[in-house]
Amino acid sequence: MLRVLGGLLAAVLFSFVHSPAEAQTTLRVANWLPPSHPLIAKIIRPWTEQVTKATEGRVKMQVLDSPLGPPPAHFDFAVNRIADVTYGVHNYTPGRFVVTELPELPFLANKSEHLSVAYWRVHEKFLAKANEHAGTKVLSVFTHGPGQLWTRKLDLKSVDNIKGAKIRIGGGVAQDVASALGMVPVQVPVTQAYEILSSGVADGIQFPAESVPFFNIHKVVDSGLVVDGGLYNVSFYVVMNQAAWDSLSKKDQEAIMGVSGEKLALHAGKEWDAADAAAYKAMEAGKINIVRPDAKNMAILRERLKPVEDTKLKEIAAKGVDAKGALTMLQEELKKLSGGK
Repeated sequence: MLRVLGGLLAAVLFSFVHSPAEAQTTLRVANWLPPSHPLIAKIIRPWTEQVTKATEGRVKMQVLDSPLGPPPAHFDFAVNRIADVTYGVHNYTPGRFVVTELPELPFLANKSEHLSVAYWRVHEKFLAKANEHAGTKVLSVFTHGPGQLWTRKLDLKSVDNIKGAKIRIGGGVAQDVASALGMVPVQVPVTQAYEILSSGVADGIQFPAESVPFFNIHKVVDSGLVVDGGLYNVSFYVVMNQAAWDSLSKKDQEAIMGVSGEKLALHAGKEWDAADAAAYKAMEAGKINIVRPDAKNMAILRERLKPVEDTKLKEIAAKGVDAKGALTMLQEELKKLSGGK
């Protein structure tokens, strides 16, 4: 009898010891960036650790060491559950995401922290209804720091001098801005940016400050046109496959969103701003000439880029979203977050 009771007690103890491991859910997080890039090192990896802590170890996120495919494919990796969680850039798939171009408009903010938080709030109230992330659960959206123009052998004191310049661009609003300012867009992977600049194939590049030293562009450019509020921004997403999300308990869903959403947007923004600040410091040491447009040139920039804003608002409205209301809220949130500055 004692042996039977002892066996039962051992079985119970075994179940208590091993139940957390048995209940643990491991979610694969697709990754396409090098380990040292701020987005993966300072934002995504720390967030995955926060998820594990918030769920008391019930949900673990495994960041994959090798890319499953090119960056533009990563949203569909989440939709099709090739990975459970993915992050990426909305404008890497042209035409697929429209409403997410709202925070990419020029002259919005000087800090990613402010724009990212305002963006999340506007996304939840206005943009989410467009359902552009169908098949996934949106865990957060945010932007990098203000995108600027970096050039070689160009006088940036007058914005007229950039007309006809061959500029490497990404996509989305950045491309529309380049065209509106008379620049000739050059589309190549960012990994080829140094090569086309050093060889003279391109005269410059559109980049947030942090990317200039990260991709060694500071070695081949000599000037930067740094515009108040930025010439453009880039929208990022973090999403989870919808079925994977639905399989989690409500308790774990709430725990994950407790460290995601606005909180993740805030953290991401602060990290982008810190990376930008360090980049500007490095570029100043490298004697890159930073040119800030005077009032006359700013007026010219605003006039030439107003059609870009108008066009984007029409495209967003066509998706069933109150585009003007969304932009107004974005601007009001930015004003509050920046202390009215």
